Amino acid sequence: MLDKINNSKTKSKHKSKSGKKYKFGKERKYKFSVSIFLFVCFFLAFFFLKINGQIVQANVDTNQLTHGFNPEVNINNVLVISTEFDKTLFSQQASSPIPLPAANHLMLSLLVLEQLELDERVTPSTKAIKFGQENQKNQSVIIEQNETYLVSNLLALHIYEHSYSAALILAEHLAGSEEACVTLMNEKAMQLEMNDTNFTNVLGFADLKDGKAWSSDFDLIKDADLLNQKSTLSDLAKLVTTLTKNQTANQMFSEREYFTRMPDGTMIALRHPFDQIFASIDQGIKGAWNLKHQDMSFSMAIGEKNQIKYLIFMSDKTKNTFAKQIVELVQNISEHYTVSPLVTQGQSYPSFDQTKEGDKISLSFLKTINYIHPANDSFLHPAVKYVSYGPHSRPLARGTPVGHVIFTLNDGSQIEAEVGSDVSILSDNTLFSMMINSIQQNPNLSKMIIVLIILLCIILIFKIYRLGKALSRQIRLYRLNNIQKELKDRIDKPQ
Repeated sequence: MLDKINNSKTKSKHKSKSGKKYKFGKERKYKFSVSIFLFVCFFLAFFFLKINGQIVQANVDTNQLTHGFNPEVNINNVLVISTEFDKTLFSQQASSPIPLPAANHLMLSLLVLEQLELDERVTPSTKAIKFGQENQKNQSVIIEQNETYLVSNLLALHIYEHSYSAALILAEHLAGSEEACVTLMNEKAMQLEMNDTNFTNVLGFADLKDGKAWSSDFDLIKDADLLNQKSTLSDLAKLVTTLTKNQTANQMFSEREYFTRMPDGTMIALRHPFDQIFASIDQGIKGAWNLKHQDMSFSMAIGEKNQIKYLIFMSDKTKNTFAKQIVELVQNISEHYTVSPLVTQGQSYPSFDQTKEGDKISLSFLKTINYIHPANDSFLHPAVKYVSYGPHSRPLARGTPVGHVIFTLNDGSQIEAEVGSDVSILSDNTLFSMMINSIQQNPNLSKMIIVLIILLCIILIFKIYRLGKALSRQIRLYRLNNIQKELKDRIDKPQ
């Protein structure tokens, strides 16, 4: 009997050992398969994260705002920017250095507006008078040597009629000589980060290396390395953005007729150099300017259409004013792009912050923020980040800024939207403050409390009404008792 029991025990031991070996082998296979599965998951996650990471990188061609927007513009250099959102809406050779006399003219105008008073009086030099005689264009005003002119007169002649004399007089008055003024222009260009711009003369006459002469055969692309005097439309955009912050400059760009008084007291009207573009009222053009110098043409337009504030530059070797091309490009831009609210004022943000004491702060956006994007693409990356200004302390008034939300566009640029507390948190964590905070954070609770208050008011009014009726009945009974008592006294009174 004992032998049987011992045999059965040994058998069971053998079984258990073999079972353990089986289970151990099975566990090794299971762990190995899990490891392979986790490795595959990690690889896929890394792959998708890498793809998603590419979405928010800047300067990726497929993620640029202009991707897919290819209007037909048969002009060598074109640039369109959104002045409100600082976005490029269309670009064609905009960063290529070219002979750009418009940059010289506009830079001189900016320096005059920044450093001179418009009512200053200036006497022309002999050199400036002779320099102006080289300009064969018909001028409304002939500048005379023995007269004194206001800076405002000369600036108007410079901007509207591109007067050589007016430009040199202003340059000499600014810096003492043309060469010193060119130095000022280059210093201002460096300040504005116009890194591809170099001025060698005031009015932008072609200046080529190796003593080569400017001719109509100059190729704007192939021969760009020959330029000493040069600029780009991208640099010019920085200049014009600064210039248009000045009220006088905006006035001169936008008025089709500019009236100015000459030294002899006569009032003259100067015609806008790009007058015909203002006929396109439906394109929202509010300001413009153009210049034809040697055989280079430049045109600029400022306006707004469909909430899109635009600034357009065009330049090429031609005598064209580009008016038709500007109108067509504005139409294409207004159809391709749209302006939408990224967030609206009072809109809730689905996250929370908290005070140092642990009070929950619900969040809402403090103001409406718009952004520009293609009409058929929201252009928003799903990644959204909240950055707190905390730690926050009590008391905290409703609407107090507590942080900002960072939205990322598909071109890698970011927009910050400030958020504030959607509740008011009292200084002490009393029962009353807890009740107030609970009501603010729970709209359903506040609605229920309002309903209960209304019901209590109805019940109270009903109770007051019933008490009023009972009181009036008691008063009536009291009066009847008094009358009855008086009658009884009269009856009982001896005659």
